[in-house]
Formats: sequence, C-alpha cells, structure tokens
Amino acid sequence: MLDSLKAFTATREDAWLYRGQMSLVEDGYNHDPRELVDIPEVRHFLKRLAAQWPYWGFFLNQVDDSIKILGSCCCGVEFPGRGAVLIDPALLPGFLNQAFAGMNALFDQHGFPEHELEAMSMGLVALIAPSE
Repeated sequence: MLDSLKAFTATREDAWLYRGQMSLVEDGYNHDPRELVDIPEVRHFLKRLAAQWPYWGFFLNQVDDSIKILGSCCCGVEFPGRGAVLIDPALLPGFLNQAFAGMNALFDQHGFPEHELEAMSMGLVALIAPSE
C-alpha cells in the first residue's frame, strides 16, 4: 500500500489533484461492532502508516473523520471502548509537526503556492484543536 501512496507524491499534477481528497477506509472489519479506534490491529496499522508516510496531512481530507481517527490512533493512550479515546496531549505536537513537515516537503518539492499551505495548515489545526 505504501508504494501506491508514494505514487501520489511523484508528480506535481497528481499531488495537487489529490490534495485533501483522500479518506481512511479500513476494510475487513465491516462486521465488527467495535469502532475502528477500539481495534488494536487497526490502531497499529494506522500508527505505522503515519510514521512511514508523512504526507497524510496534505492528502487526507479535512471533512470526514479520517484525520481524527488517525490522530486518535497515534496519540491515544487509553481506548475504553465505544470509540472513546484518552488522548495524551504531549503527543499532539509531534502528530501535528509530522503533518506540517509532510505538507512543507510537498509544497517545497512541487512549488505550490504558499497561501495554500497556510490555509491547509490552519484547517488542520482547527480540526485537531478546535477553539472553544
């Protein structure tokens, strides 16, 4: 799967076309009554994916729960069930920094407009740490 994802970063056109267009879809658990974050194998897979493919902040959409699920899997320390997650706030900066690093790398590599990077970054921050 990683090779397939890496293909999206190869050309300027593909990267720009698919920015903010991807959603996390985990197949094979359709009949499992648990939420995805409650399944240890899913958490492990998504943590590894985030660690090995730092461009998720650029490609995952900011509309559905994809980024929240990924963040819960990467920053969660307790999973009591029914989709509840206890997030370690000390892990959030690293999670966001990884997203920003991946976005910055693609913007630098392909020369995308700076104002678009700022908009994407602000959207990600608003999604992860909504203001009260």
